[in-house]
Amino acid sequence: MHRLTRHTELLSRSGDDPWVRWCLPDPLPGEVWVHQEVALVQRLGRRPGFWVAPLRPQGHPGTPLDDGRRAEEAGRVRAALVELRDGGHLSRLGARSLSVAQEHGPVAHEVLDLGEGGDWEWMWTTTAPPQDPREGRVVALDDRQDAAELTAFTRSHNPRVWTEVGTGRVHRWMGVRDAAGALVVIGGAEREDTGVPHLAGIVTAAGHRGQGWAGVVSAALTRWALERHGACTLGMFSDNTTARGVYRRLGYRTARAWHSRALTPT
Repeated sequence: MHRLTRHTELLSRSGDDPWVRWCLPDPLPGEVWVHQEVALVQRLGRRPGFWVAPLRPQGHPGTPLDDGRRAEEAGRVRAALVELRDGGHLSRLGARSLSVAQEHGPVAHEVLDLGEGGDWEWMWTTTAPPQDPREGRVVALDDRQDAAELTAFTRSHNPRVWTEVGTGRVHRWMGVRDAAGALVVIGGAEREDTGVPHLAGIVTAAGHRGQGWAGVVSAALTRWALERHGACTLGMFSDNTTARGVYRRLGYRTARAWHSRALTPT
């Protein structure tokens, strides 16, 4: 394996991968290795581990591969995972999780003992979304002053959301209220390690779904992010086809579809 220390080199070898550009900070955190053009990026924080990201300098990482190239890439991913395992890097760095491309999930389970997790997609945009006149109803909310209301709303209408409320992790909240002052929809923006806003906690009240409110608050947050940072990102569960349709209409594209799993302790 070859260790990389410069963000510019990883960005170049990835063909200006938007995930590398907007998600991974410069300087690179932790350790980054490349084996057979598969990047092994140490993940720090609450779920320490590794991102396993094949580098495709000649094509966007979200572009489907034909059968031959898919099999070839799977072989390279297998070799990189074996190097990661047999080289002792997982235990040395205290790795507890692993994220691989969804199409390489079976390979990862063959090489490593993986537990529970989820499949999700990392998306991004640098293009302003279409204007919705209802954005005029969007109001700012406060992470601390409105924490109790935001928490209760989220738990009532989408308990699967992982967003933290009241901790400062979400630095921008927006929402829409009905005529009685009750929340119709909320959405927030966290920060990638690069500082780029990352949408989180988009929740619509059960009685208002199917009316496009998630798109309204997402558009407003995206517009706010682009004006200040030039880009906006988000993560969504891959089984949420409704959300995918909303985000694609707003201009978001999937850069990485991740299969994230816990590493089973040995």
